[in-house]
Amino acid sequence: MKKWYSNLTVGKLQLFALLFTANLLLAQENLKQEKETVEDVTISYNTPFSYLFNPEVSWELANSNGELISSGKGDFADKIFDVPGSYILSVHENHVHTQGSCEHAQYPSKLNITVSDTKMQFDWSTLKFSKNIKGGQSAKGIVVTVNVHYSSVKNENAVYEYGLKTAGVNTSVFGTLKNKTILKPGVNTLAFLLDGVAEKGNYMMLDFKDMNGQVQSYSLTQKIQ
Repeated sequence: MKKWYSNLTVGKLQLFALLFTANLLLAQENLKQEKETVEDVTISYNTPFSYLFNPEVSWELANSNGELISSGKGDFADKIFDVPGSYILSVHENHVHTQGSCEHAQYPSKLNITVSDTKMQFDWSTLKFSKNIKGGQSAKGIVVTVNVHYSSVKNENAVYEYGLKTAGVNTSVFGTLKNKTILKPGVNTLAFLLDGVAEKGNYMMLDFKDMNGQVQSYSLTQKIQ
């Protein structure tokens, strides 16, 4: 009886060990998956792109076919993509292991970079209001105009259909396109009809989107009066 009890105990211990090992491997796999984070980025062709890394971080840039384009360590700085398409930036962090510390990845393990074949740049020197926004009063009817320089690899026209948003304390101002806009290569003028209310005494920022859905912002230099 004693031997039977002993064998049963050993069997239970072996089963426990197997379960513990399986759980440990699963936890390690889950931790690995948590650390493998991906970030999606969209930029325009022929536009400098940078991503700041610590000096100990290494990276490799490859095209959609997996062909290595470049590699380095530290900041990924002012890279210009003159060919539209998809690229992958693989990031490798070298952690300094400290006993008792809990380490977390500071950067994504991979960046999926989409390079668009269109490019659009707002010219803030041309931004104008048909009249000033008054604090506490509706901005309805005020028109904001701004010139943009548009280009495409294929020299094609494009339909622009974004509105504008504002950021600031106690502002609900937004803008919609005054007319359907077809962008042609070169300089184009966009017009937005405003609505909403902004509180007096606060600053306000206008957030416009380019053709790729990326925000380009303009900060008003004076407080709302």
